[in-house]
Amino acid sequence: MKLTILGSGTCVPYARRGSSGYVVHLPHTKLILDCGNGTTWKLGKIGINYLEIDHIFITHFHPDHTADLIPFLFATKNPYGSTREKLLHLWGPPGFISFFSALREAYGEWIVPEKLEIKEIENNNLHFDDFNLSTEKTLHTENSVAYRVESEGKSIVYTGDTDYSESLINFSKNADALIIECSMPDEFKAEGHLTPADIIKISNKSGAKKIILTHLYPVCDERNIWDSVKKEVDSEVIVAEDLQEIKI
Repeated sequence: MKLTILGSGTCVPYARRGSSGYVVHLPHTKLILDCGNGTTWKLGKIGINYLEIDHIFITHFHPDHTADLIPFLFATKNPYGSTREKLLHLWGPPGFISFFSALREAYGEWIVPEKLEIKEIENNNLHFDDFNLSTEKTLHTENSVAYRVESEGKSIVYTGDTDYSESLINFSKNADALIIECSMPDEFKAEGHLTPADIIKISNKSGAKKIILTHLYPVCDERNIWDSVKKEVDSEVIVAEDLQEIKI
């Protein structure tokens, strides 16, 4: 299992970090977790043909997690010489079908390629050929979720945007990698987002082996706010960077 960070930033335009997007490389599957703006062209930067993506899983509907669905699907609809040979599975939490219908109302059939399946995740545990996926409700929006991907004895948890909760800790127990949002310094704590103090508690209670700090606003880089996390967390702490590859 391998992880590639496509976007480690937020909604704020920032040369160092793009909006949320992550590729999980599995034995026979490539999947994307969130599809923030810039995701599609960054696939080309890391040598992945967008037509080879099997699944896209969306955590919630904010633009910095969904905006590149439009260019991704438009490109898939109009491949200009290459055609998609396998079904693209597009997943989201409850409300996703209504969300996609609104996009379709705006963009029409240009974002509805032939081999597309759109589903809401109603069952918290899904089983695929070479991975299992589970979800957990998070404290961010009405329908936001975290994802846990398990394959060949390895596990990745991606929190999406969230606030602190004991359920998230339990969901992340003993994960090989925990991709966790780290939005702001502690003094700028905002409801629905995590700061270093929250992350320290979640990391140490969950026992996750790798802690990957992401969803970083520019102020995080200005202050190196991860220093406190590295000092207080027993696990390996990685500060996510765009186009970074991490072996799980």
